[in-house]
Amino acid sequence: MLKKRSDARQPAPCNPDEWMTAVDAGTRVLAGALDSLSIHTIVLDGSGRCSQVSPYAETLLADSTVLTIRQNRLRRSQSSRAVADCRCAGGPIEIDQDLQPCIDCVTRSASARDLGSSACSISVSGDRGLVLHLRLSSIPSNADETSFAAAAILVIESQTLTNSAELLPDVAVLLTAAEREVATELLSGRRPAEIALRRSVSIGTIRSQIKRIYAKLEVSGFVEFIARARR
Repeated sequence: MLKKRSDARQPAPCNPDEWMTAVDAGTRVLAGALDSLSIHTIVLDGSGRCSQVSPYAETLLADSTVLTIRQNRLRRSQSSRAVADCRCAGGPIEIDQDLQPCIDCVTRSASARDLGSSACSISVSGDRGLVLHLRLSSIPSNADETSFAAAAILVIESQTLTNSAELLPDVAVLLTAAEREVATELLSGRRPAEIALRRSVSIGTIRSQIKRIYAKLEVSGFVEFIARARR
């Protein structure tokens, strides 16, 4: 016979200090596991603060003129520009220097179990063609956990854009003028969300154009496209 929830055995109460120690240890294990994969990672707590920063991420940020951590929060430089592929907004949006609205949206979804905002991609561009791609993913948690628990993982990818990207003539001739422009942007290292914002169109429009470009060039994805199209 099934017991009512109120009759079920309750777990023994946990000392708050012991619980916090366990949370901190778990967070460190998570960050350490990702460190072993040589990934630039930051673990965020429920308040959007940087609770753990991997050595690879520390090295990247120490030399970066685009991103920095101030008072345990990730911020971009005043001279940089940030675009988010926002699921809540349904397309690319420009975000301010704080980055916090996007971070909060994802960290809150960890406890709210909101799948619609459980991930976010942000591209931050700076001087000299440097671009940092931020991939935010929430870590589901129980509703009764505090804001100190790990709520999200941030992975940083570094890339330098080339302004001299040029299509091969035999590739360019197959594409329309609009498709050539999008293809050149792809060769330069820009993501669909960035291209959409620069061209003032929806990200869906850009993705449709990319599909047509791939079909015309008879390639299955981005890697094959680069090999086929770059001069």
